[in-house]
Amino acid sequence: MTRPLAPLRILNVLGQLERGGAELRAIELAEAFPPDRVRSDFVVLSGKDGVLDDRVRSAGGDIVKCTLNPRFANRFYALLRRRHYDVVHSHVHYFSGVILALARLAGVRGRIAHLHTALANDGHDTLRRRVQIAACRMLLDRNATDIVAVGEGTMRGAWDETWWCDPRCRVIYNGIRPDRLSSLPSVRAEEPTIVSVGSIKPLKNQLRLIGMLSRVAKAVPGVRLQLIGKEVGDYGRSVRLAAAESGMSDSVQFIGEVDEPLNWIARAHLMILPSLWEGLPCAVLEACVTSTPALVSDLPGTREIARHFPDVSVMSLQDDDEAWAQAVIRALQPTERAAAGGADRFARSPFAFRRFVDAHFEMWSRSHAMA
Repeated sequence: MTRPLAPLRILNVLGQLERGGAELRAIELAEAFPPDRVRSDFVVLSGKDGVLDDRVRSAGGDIVKCTLNPRFANRFYALLRRRHYDVVHSHVHYFSGVILALARLAGVRGRIAHLHTALANDGHDTLRRRVQIAACRMLLDRNATDIVAVGEGTMRGAWDETWWCDPRCRVIYNGIRPDRLSSLPSVRAEEPTIVSVGSIKPLKNQLRLIGMLSRVAKAVPGVRLQLIGKEVGDYGRSVRLAAAESGMSDSVQFIGEVDEPLNWIARAHLMILPSLWEGLPCAVLEACVTSTPALVSDLPGTREIARHFPDVSVMSLQDDDEAWAQAVIRALQPTERAAAGGADRFARSPFAFRRFVDAHFEMWSRSHAMA
């Protein structure tokens, strides 16, 4: 492939720059390229500062706070006309249809919609919401040069069961940067440790873990549960109250947000994810690369991961707490695991970071050249 004379100019569109799978993966892509090859800027639709802002700037990118308000369309269109981006890469689900329609009007040749989850309504299924989604999907279909999903399940659920018939559609699996593995702890924690990584909110279903833990504690003395992630709304308080009422407060640790969850996962004996929905959960990939067994909800994205990694076990959320607890107890039984086994297997898998980076560069270059 002929290398362009000037760097590709990519504009990523996100709701915010807080710690989340879509945000972190987009920033890791920006960090993966030298500035003379790819320049990645970010538009933030919330208009708020985020904990990841400094990483964007360190990678040579700019952050534009473009709040969703009555002036948004004019401001965004003017930004595109002024900065002459090669590609607009939108990560805001169906609202990407609006973003890409404006990008097309502004003459941007590459227009990418990136789907990170199949969940659209998130519990707010009203007639107005359905009309909005239908309109956004129509705009996305008419204006996207590429439609990307983090997994086949996400593509089927969010876009179309026959997505492979559309040449614009492709799956690009997320990856784990190899340099993140350089300083991992070499031994597991002394106490039997279960870790759950993700924002503490209803969709992640951490409340379900308390009932399981009280059963596990009867068979595994000293077991502890570490919750890694930001507490959202009052849900964290509900989890704390449930732990107190079940007598498990001393066994549940609320760690909060951390810069590097891999270190916590690597020291744990089990990573557990009881989410109601996920796209392609990065926490499960992080468990795989550290050879930490994972017990996860049976969802399309987790099944895709489990096809490649034997230490990932999927369970239906319809199974009761006792069934989940027994699975946890079995997973906590001492076994011999090679510390490097997960990393080696991961490097050969479809989730290798180099594949993730190369697939994006090929798509950006092609969509810019052929749109």
